[in-house]
Formats: sequence, C-alpha cells, structure tokens
Amino acid sequence: MNTAESKEGAVLILSPEGRLDAGSAPAFQTLIVERLEAGSSLLLIDLGKLEYISSAGLRVILVAAKKLKEGNGRIAVCSLTEGVKEVFRVSGFDSIVDTKDTRSAALTALTA
Repeated sequence: MNTAESKEGAVLILSPEGRLDAGSAPAFQTLIVERLEAGSSLLLIDLGKLEYISSAGLRVILVAAKKLKEGNGRIAVCSLTEGVKEVFRVSGFDSIVDTKDTRSAALTALTA
C-alpha cells in the first residue's frame, strides 16, 4: 500500500491507496504515530483511493483518534469509497470518527 502525504495549513493529509489490512496496517500506523509525535494535531485521512479496509485498518484509525484526543487534536476521514463506507457503517465507525464526503468538507470541519 502506498500513502500520499501532504499538508494544507496545519492539517496533515494522508491518502492511503489500495488495501488497508493486516499486511499494510502496521506500516500505516507507524507513519501516523511518527507524524503525531512530530507535532501534527490535525489529521485528515483521505480514503478516496482505498479499495478495502479490514478490522486491522479500522484499528489504526481508532488508535490515531485516541492519540489525537489525548493531545487535544482532531481527526477526520473523507472520500470513502462505497465498500469502505459500508465497513464504516456496519462497524459503527461512522459514529466514532468524523466522516465527510469530500476533502474540502473535512478540511473545513477540522479547521473550524
């Protein structure tokens, strides 16, 4: 899995591509933790190019959300593909993590 990384103002944007599963989740979690420890407190995960997410991938997002909450940071996810959106809905993650349809809506929510 590749992950594009960018910043928009104070918001760190990570865009994983492909599959976020047991094989790729540890590397993605390491990336997130490194960025949070380096001082990022606003995180946007753009899932527009994610084809599949497993429970291991959901766990990474949950770990990030908990770390950010502890440090008074915020997280949002956006651009969920239909399959990923269904996993979020069935697992209840859409009520745990702020989900937005578009990147611009997520950026607005994070910076408001």
